Amino acid sequence: MSAKIVPLHSSLGDTVRSKRNKGMEWNGMEWNGVKRNGMKWNRMEWSGMEWNGLEWSGMKSNGAEWSGVEWNGFKWNGLEWNGVELSGMEWSGMEWSGVKWSGMEWNGVKWNGMEWNGMEWNGMEWSEVEWNGVEWSEMEWNGMEWSGMEWSGMVWSGEKWNGMEWNGMEWREVEWNGVEWSEMEWNGIEWSGMEWSGVEWSGMERNRTEWNGMEWSEMECSGVQWNGVEWNGVVWNGMEWSRMEWNGLECSGVEWSGVERSEMEWNGMEFSVVDWSGMEWSGTD
Repeated sequence: MSAKIVPLHSSLGDTVRSKRNKGMEWNGMEWNGVKRNGMKWNRMEWSGMEWNGLEWSGMKSNGAEWSGVEWNGFKWNGLEWNGVELSGMEWSGMEWSGVKWSGMEWNGVKWNGMEWNGMEWNGMEWSEVEWNGVEWSEMEWNGMEWSGMEWSGMVWSGEKWNGMEWNGMEWREVEWNGVEWSEMEWNGIEWSGMEWSGVEWSGMERNRTEWNGMEWSEMECSGVQWNGVEWNGVVWNGMEWSRMEWNGLECSGVEWSGVERSEMEWNGMEFSVVDWSGMEWSGTD
């Protein structure tokens, strides 16, 4: 009996053509020891797709490696993610090394009523990742809930965020509850030539969030522009910033133009053993 070989472009084309994926469930999936090396996703378009009522529960992505992957000329236009639930997922021991996200466009994407519950992102490494010329425009994040999540032992090293644009984005009524960011490292990251224009952060709540043992070292924030950004009705309750280190940070030529911070609340916050050493903020408006 001969094996049937299905061409990659054929299966991918079928996926793209089936633009409406309603009521789908991806439960109990395991991605263990998976290696995605030297892959290229070039000039792909995901337009007008709807992901409604999807459930991603009990998924495990353990020991997966994404190395040397390139996402070039990707377009995510007019996508809708409505009522999606991502619960009980584990992303453990994953490595994202040498990944390039170049010339990507996320236009008119809507993330409405999504729930991220009880997720764990442990021991992940993002090294030498480049986000170049990426555009995030007219995106909406409405009524989202991020509850009981753990981001522990993650390492972000050698990333470059160059020429990125965040335009006309809206984050409304988003809740970050019981989230833990512990023992994370952000090393050698560059944020250059980024633009945050017309971004609105409205009615957001960050409750009982913990930022523990994080290190931000040798980061560069140059040529960043925050134009017309609005922070309205944002609530930061019971947050803890403990044992954090901000070393060797440089933020040069940063512009904060037309930024509004209205009706914000900072309640019960704790800043303990925080080290802000070697930071430079030059040319800031």
